[in-house]
Amino acid sequence: MVAKNVAAAGISQQDKESILSSLPSVSHAEQVIREAINDKGGQLWAKLQESLFDMNVRLMKDGFALGTDRAEVEWKFRNLTERLEKEARTNEPIPEHLEDPEEFLVWLKGGIAEHRVNHHSLFNYFDSDELTDDEIRYFLSNYRVNMQRFHLHVAAYSLFVPFEMREELYENLHDEFGEGNFDEAHPNLFEPLMDHFGGARPEDWNPETFHLLNTKMSLCWFADGLHSGMGGMGALELSIPAQQRRVLGHLRRRGLSEELVKFFVVHCELDEDHGDGWFAAGLPYMNTKEEFQKVYDAAVRMLDARAGVYDGILKGIEARRALKEAA
Repeated sequence: MVAKNVAAAGISQQDKESILSSLPSVSHAEQVIREAINDKGGQLWAKLQESLFDMNVRLMKDGFALGTDRAEVEWKFRNLTERLEKEARTNEPIPEHLEDPEEFLVWLKGGIAEHRVNHHSLFNYFDSDELTDDEIRYFLSNYRVNMQRFHLHVAAYSLFVPFEMREELYENLHDEFGEGNFDEAHPNLFEPLMDHFGGARPEDWNPETFHLLNTKMSLCWFADGLHSGMGGMGALELSIPAQQRRVLGHLRRRGLSEELVKFFVVHCELDEDHGDGWFAAGLPYMNTKEEFQKVYDAAVRMLDARAGVYDGILKGIEARRALKEAA
């Protein structure tokens, strides 16, 4: 291992990025991935998220390709990245006194409400109505990447939970698909708003946006038991309405019709109930402090990734403004 690390240290930046882009070149992958994860937000980390995103979108489109070289290489790359990601995270232990599942959930929901994702400074721009049409388009374009695929994470995660728990997840899916009216499926509701501001563009997409999707894939599609997916997705659902109300308020003050903003109206109404439902359905399966810890760790990890999306968008808006001022 020492020899590998020394060898990897002598690789050029271009070659390191090539390793993350060309998956068959895995001879120094561990050291390069470790370097990327330890420099979150850096160039290598961005390339890592892009590579994982491409891999994940291909999986959703074409499947796992079992029995092929692609399946073997991608599995090794995913597994290695997830292991190193977990090693790099510092998980805060839950309080010693929490032993009752219902008491734990009360504490967990309090922590979700206090997480910085709900108080992100990006939303100050929405509150003060300081955003241009193009900045709204840029925000929506990044938002759309994960929104389009949310229902797939729910469906994939449902494979790894007890039969009784699936009822709640399938009710969530029913809502995602417009409660039986496909025209009002949530991705369909979003498109008129996206088009109103000029449409989504791939060049808008930030590595932080890819990272959120990659995090959802790890917790839901490659579940290690039910607790990580429940913590991550339940926390995400509970937290979203507080963020979306601020977006919705801004869009209404711009004079947009209720039809155009319906996507955000629906989510402000539904998602808090969804989050409560996920945790209520999972309550019978949270009985030990080890299980509490898994739920909590995943909740924080997912919310950190969501906050990262807002970090990336805010950084992008400020960089665009700086360029205009310099021109």
